[in-house]
Amino acid sequence: MKYMGLDIDRSKLMTMEYVIDYLQDATYSEMSDLRDRYMEEFGQDLVWNYQDCGDFFPGFYIMPVQEGFLAIPYNSVEADEFEQIIADGIDLLSVKKLQFRLDRYRDYAMGLMSAMEDMIACTEKM
Repeated sequence: MKYMGLDIDRSKLMTMEYVIDYLQDATYSEMSDLRDRYMEEFGQDLVWNYQDCGDFFPGFYIMPVQEGFLAIPYNSVEADEFEQIIADGIDLLSVKKLQFRLDRYRDYAMGLMSAMEDMIACTEKM
């Protein structure tokens, strides 16, 4: 599979079942362990942190696995443990779900950039 400029042998990715089992009662530390394993295997971090904009969870990780791409939600960010993973909320992303997230993130990014351009213009006039 071609992902992030790499040719990845899917069989070298973790399975969905393994990730879900590993992340039971997990925090950022366990998630970081999985990311490090991918970094060692592929020479690049393959996991993205998607900051949700208005959903139930403040964000989730998007992680490739043999079966596709997982959304791994977290519900809070603690000062000492960082993100608290919600293992029972892990979901395999369909094309429709991925497209929805892409569209939503694009809309958010475009809105933020527009607002920041207005901020620059307002600040220049002060």
